[in-house]
Amino acid sequence: MRTLTKRILTISDDRSSFPVLSLAWRTDPQHEQETRRLLTQSFGQTDRLIPVWHQFSGDNGSVILTVAAEQSQLERWLRSMAHESSCLDSKLVSGPTIAVVGTFIDAENFLATASDLFPRNDSETAALPSRMQQNMVQGYQQTLITGQDPSQQVGEAACFLALCLLSGGASALLPSSVASIGNGATVQISRGLIQRRAAITWQGICRGSGGLQIFERIVQTLPVQLNAMDDAEVQRLKHFGLANLSRAWRSPIELAQTANLYQIMDWGQSLITSPQSELDRVTREDLNHAMDQLLRPVLEVLGRS
Repeated sequence: MRTLTKRILTISDDRSSFPVLSLAWRTDPQHEQETRRLLTQSFGQTDRLIPVWHQFSGDNGSVILTVAAEQSQLERWLRSMAHESSCLDSKLVSGPTIAVVGTFIDAENFLATASDLFPRNDSETAALPSRMQQNMVQGYQQTLITGQDPSQQVGEAACFLALCLLSGGASALLPSSVASIGNGATVQISRGLIQRRAAITWQGICRGSGGLQIFERIVQTLPVQLNAMDDAEVQRLKHFGLANLSRAWRSPIELAQTANLYQIMDWGQSLITSPQSELDRVTREDLNHAMDQLLRPVLEVLGRS
């Protein structure tokens, strides 16, 4: 299992007069609101060194603080924020990843300072088991299946494209896979943090008690649909993925936020810094393997792996 170490990403960008700094922390989804409250409180105690702009964001178990400030003020603010946030319970929140976007006079020293100020890391030693939960509400059954995110095994770009293929745009495979089932059935897949580890969640909803039948259907149909795609369709999928990733570059602030979100969610850095080359390298075999691994939690709870 991969160890979550503190990562610092720098991106040179001269569009803003102020460098943009983003700090991203991992927590558990059920503790996200409490973590954000405590970090907001810590931010309010930073010796009144308020940046020219700041914003809290993040979801699915992440909390992200992004600030823009003059370089001369940024290191002082970072030291103060490190002191305040160090008081947080390490069982509640991890040490942050860091993304910096801008032009720095002395970038190496600043990054060394940032690395020293936030030394705490999380070590992950075990994979998440595949699990299923079901409940019935007003005649509709909800089935949740969670399991290990496979991006480290299959490659971040291949996993990203497979998720785009399942849920992105008008050609998404999941809606067409469940459309013929009836019973008001819907299926969604999402990626987030569970126990501070990247995880996949499948959610199925149907009228009555046919939740498992929905997933029996999709594990049969999705590989067939993927194999039926021609090269032109795969290329359109890559164009869709590239357009999605390129939105991060619309502004230095969005770039810092998105780059750090991708870091804290274990997507790595290259999907944002080099999206074209990362997606171009994905082969049909990579895409097939990624789809198989995304379906693995479903197959395991169905007893078919």
